[in-house]
Amino acid sequence: MPQLGMDGGDLSQDLNQQLKVLVSKACHSPVGSQERQMAFAEIVRLVMRSGKLWRESTAYYPDSLQEMWEYCFRYIDDPEKGYDPGVCTLTTWLDDCLKRTLRRYRDRKHRQQKRHMTAFISDEGQFIDPTEMLVSPADSHTAMRIWTHLIRWVQADPDEKLRNRKCMRYPKINAQILLLKRLPPNEQSWDAIAAEFSADKKYIAQWYSRYCNSFLREWGRAEGYLENVDD
Repeated sequence: MPQLGMDGGDLSQDLNQQLKVLVSKACHSPVGSQERQMAFAEIVRLVMRSGKLWRESTAYYPDSLQEMWEYCFRYIDDPEKGYDPGVCTLTTWLDDCLKRTLRRYRDRKHRQQKRHMTAFISDEGQFIDPTEMLVSPADSHTAMRIWTHLIRWVQADPDEKLRNRKCMRYPKINAQILLLKRLPPNEQSWDAIAAEFSADKKYIAQWYSRYCNSFLREWGRAEGYLENVDD
């Protein structure tokens, strides 16, 4: 029996309609725009609150969930890989993607266990489950909070460090521009970025690795997300 809202409507239908509107808004907003990112943020909030995604207590579930969202952000409006509202609901599409991702993690774990099983036999001959030695990753809510925090920092660039770090060979490129183009949910390929700025792909990728990654590590340490150790 469908769950009813206070007005007597079907909550599932209400959710599907809200998500349909948000997907349309995201797909019709320019890549990198605040409107697109706000639509994605609301999609995440509604889907996570709905309880319609598969749940399990495996250590790799949060990573799988994060990978599912990254896939959604990147491909939702892709003609081949994207979401088709005429085929299924958004929650069904996401749930199928999540289960596929979980299967990949599960298969990878089984392969690793087989490959390293002999390395985890104690002196007493007792098998030690390698998964018991792993530290559980941050839960999905924490991951999404950190990601949102990072994107807002890059957009605001309060100290103007990112905007002032300009590429000498291509003055129109700075660290803020490259970070916004490379970070999910608007991640663009190096080919696309190079074509946009008529730049050498290898050069700007190396420039990103040298400067942008340093800014990300600096930010992570300042916010307490990374240990303050030397590179």
